[in-house]
Amino acid sequence: MRTLPTLLMLLLMGRAVVGQPPIDTLHWSASRRLRLSDFHGPAQRGLGGSEFHYQLGYDMRPLLLGTQPAVEAYCLMFRNLSWVSETARNDRTLVYNQVLFDLVEIHARRMKAQLIGLRPDRRFKEQATRIEYLTNAELGREVSQFRAETGGGDEAGPLREWQLRIAQRLSEQPALKTVYRQSAVGYGLVAGGGVALPVGALAQTMRPAAGLSYGVDLAYRRTMLLASMGLYQASLQQSFTEQTHTWDTGMGIRSTLLEVALGRTLSHTARQRLVPYVGYRRFGMQARDRTDERYKGYTYTSHSPVVGVLLDLKLGDNSHRPDRIDDRFWFVRTKVSYSPLLTSEALSGGFLNLQVSLGGFGQLRRVCYEPR
Repeated sequence: MRTLPTLLMLLLMGRAVVGQPPIDTLHWSASRRLRLSDFHGPAQRGLGGSEFHYQLGYDMRPLLLGTQPAVEAYCLMFRNLSWVSETARNDRTLVYNQVLFDLVEIHARRMKAQLIGLRPDRRFKEQATRIEYLTNAELGREVSQFRAETGGGDEAGPLREWQLRIAQRLSEQPALKTVYRQSAVGYGLVAGGGVALPVGALAQTMRPAAGLSYGVDLAYRRTMLLASMGLYQASLQQSFTEQTHTWDTGMGIRSTLLEVALGRTLSHTARQRLVPYVGYRRFGMQARDRTDERYKGYTYTSHSPVVGVLLDLKLGDNSHRPDRIDDRFWFVRTKVSYSPLLTSEALSGGFLNLQVSLGGFGQLRRVCYEPR
């Protein structure tokens, strides 16, 4: 039976993973110097001095298609691997390791500047990997030179010279802060339900229609292009004649309300958004049972203006997050609009349309870099 050995192996592997200590890292900071308490690793027996373990790398976050990704370079210390012997717990050891840490930060800044200069094409990742490799190679050579010239921190004169030299290079190679800015372009999708209430003489001919609604929003700054489609079902409570066709009392109908409009955001806060709009509405109606020969060819279309207002109530936490390609939020939309019927003599009046939908809206981001 192979089940038992396999199970035991899986349990041992899981225990080994769980038993591993968490990775303890410290990122370089201009406002924080190294302390003896940052060296958490056990000192190596028979060895004096100290050991500093570092890592240099980068992260990329994709943004808009065809634009440069957001680049972050990092320089960190592995505290659980770095150690200081009992005989070297002094200020000179801290200066030695701080200069080493600063040297790694200089190369991290240089690498980030080179990555930012790459073109956002299909060779970006290949070129970025090459830059990282060359940067680490150059850093390794300079670290070896630093350790050799300072005797691992024992030579006070060369150590002081390196300290001044590295401080000068830090000032000449400023850090590039990654800044995310909202684009003027936004987009959204909504879906929900609604009811079209006949108003005026139309209320005597047609019962209220209910159904589903869908929509797309496109925004440029405070101006919004709103497109929506409502698919409703209703019935007639009074007959009428239109283009030689008699629509009978009690007849079931399918209706569509297509809207295309321009809106202007009047209010946009952390919890709500208010947008009045004006545009075009197409109302279409046909017999619900289109297979019935009696109603073959029964269609009705009306084109009219529409005015309305929508209120979006935002849901959840809408704080900005730097790991997203856009700033987005979920919302519940309440929408009220009115349009008259203008193209028919048999029907007069209009529609008061009420919709409640759930949607999401996002604004694209662009990235820039500021010296810090």
